[in-house]
Amino acid sequence: MNEELRELVGSLSKTFITHRKCFLKYSQKFGLYVGQPQVLNFVRKHPGCTQNEIAQAIGVSAASIAFSTKRLQTAGFLQKQVNSLNMRCNKLYVTPEGQEILQQFAGGYDELNSAMFEGISEEELELLESISERVNSNLEKFMKGDEE
Repeated sequence: MNEELRELVGSLSKTFITHRKCFLKYSQKFGLYVGQPQVLNFVRKHPGCTQNEIAQAIGVSAASIAFSTKRLQTAGFLQKQVNSLNMRCNKLYVTPEGQEILQQFAGGYDELNSAMFEGISEEELELLESISERVNSNLEKFMKGDEE
């Protein structure tokens, strides 16, 4: 059983890595770096958010978000506005160029995901989603056990 589980985990890891490689290759067509589409999407859904809010939501360091948002500003996809009540707090907004990139990006991302699940029935997708949710829940419980 342990060997079978190792092989299954290896297969899942390989799938994740392959998807990530495809995603990175696709992102580069738009001049986007790792994590930037996720940052742009978060800011689009939460206009006026701060870098700390993005970092907490995405689960990365504030320094990583600072670097990513700076690159996105330089590319013209994000705009930073100083909060008049707190000069150290900047609010972020997606620019029209950023909106356009996100719109173009979404179509290809949907295409990638469709290709990934080609030939898999709705029932199989529902089962896969259910199993994935249970596996994630089990991992979260395992992590909490390590924290205690």
